[in-house]
This record gives sequence, C-alpha cells and structure tokens, in this order.
Amino acid sequence: MLIAMTAADPLSAAAADPLFDEYDENEHTPAGFPDPFEPCNRKVLLFNEELDRWVLNPITRIYRFLMPGPIKQGLRNAAANLNSPVIFANDLLQLEPHAAAETLWRFVINSTVGVAGLFDVGALLSVPRHSSDFDQTMAIYGAPSGPFLMLPVLGPTTARGSLGLVVDLLFRPTAYILGPADQLTFTIIHGGGAGLATREAVFDQLQALHESAVDYYAALRNAYYQNRMAEIWARRPATRPSPQPSPRSSD
Repeated sequence: MLIAMTAADPLSAAAADPLFDEYDENEHTPAGFPDPFEPCNRKVLLFNEELDRWVLNPITRIYRFLMPGPIKQGLRNAAANLNSPVIFANDLLQLEPHAAAETLWRFVINSTVGVAGLFDVGALLSVPRHSSDFDQTMAIYGAPSGPFLMLPVLGPTTARGSLGLVVDLLFRPTAYILGPADQLTFTIIHGGGAGLATREAVFDQLQALHESAVDYYAALRNAYYQNRMAEIWARRPATRPSPQPSPRSSD
C-alpha cells in the first residue's frame, strides 16, 4: 500500500528515488519517524496487504493489461496536473514565488495546450516540475512529524502528514466540483497517490520491496522515511534538520 507516499506528486515516485533503492536489512537502519504505535500499525498493514492481495493488485494488473502505455502516461500526466493547485498554494505558503510562478505556468499551459493535462507541454518547454505539499510546508516551518502511522487503505504517513493530506484536499478543485461519492471514485481511478494510474507506475517496485524484505513493515517504514525526507528537503538541503533517532522494532 503506497498511497500517502505518492500523494505529493504522482510522477515522482516512478523516478529514481530513495524509496526504490534495493533494501538491505543487514545494513544500518536509517533514522526514521518515531513509531510508538508499531503494534497497531502492523495490524493495519496486515489489513492493507489483504486488501491489496484480493482487490487492488488484481485491479492494477487488469488496468496494466488493458491500458496502452501512452494512455497510462496521459492519465499520470493528468493526475499530476490536477495536483498543481496544491503545489501552487504550498509554494506561496513556503514563500517561494518563483516556484509558484513555474507551477502556475505549467498548470495553465498543460490544461489548455496539453488537453486537460494529458500531455506534459510544460516539460517540452523546459519548465521544471517539482512537488510541494502541506506536510512539507509544516516541516519547513519546524512542525515535528509526530508518530509514524499506517492508515487503512491510505498506507504509511505521520500525524503531520495526515493533517497535510486533509489540507491539500481542500486545495484541489475537484473537492468542490465533485460530490463526496464522485470525488472518491475519481481519486480511485485517476487522482493523487491513490489513483490506478499512479499505483500502476510503482507496482513493480512495491512488489519487489515486499518480496525482498524479511520484515516488510520495517522496510516500508524506512522507505517511507527516506522518500518523504527526500521530497521535503530536496530543494533546501542546507536547512535539513539533523536525523531523528532510529525507530526500534517491538518484535
């Protein structure tokens, strides 16, 4: 389950990223988010794994088989484009007007010339893509992550990340255009980290992580930490705080 991990930018998870480096549990465990709720989190992960096994993985395989590559790429582009208002709002909150201007320009050009974002015209014009979300905004202003959480269906996050997901949802235009039921359907099919288009893009990497890890929970927790820290501090490494203590397993 990798919903919260890709919510900021649906395409970033498919790129070269610490999340998808080969995980070696014999190596030194990296620093991570505090995990006082590990026993409960592990039970939630078991539920998510069963949901993956019987529902989401079969749907993802069918989607992969039926959808041609260009259509899948177009849907990922559209999902990323719909997330642009979230990125724009957080760029402003982070006092980065240049990044906000780039995001706004990408959104306008991709929504028009790019046919509702299906084609990434911004990339052809060399306008760089970046990710930004409210979890990142709070981290930059010094808010602590709070405990690591494994949410049903949504997967790994933190207390701060959970609040960030709610706030970012309010920045998405579909939250106001669609009703609650339609918004849920739209998210499952297209949007954010939960979309089939996004899930299909990282499906193989998740399967490899699951099959290679002796302790999948610890591997997923550490991978989430590495990925989240990389996303938050990628554009400001000089201000990245010192690592937190390593999480300890309660096995």
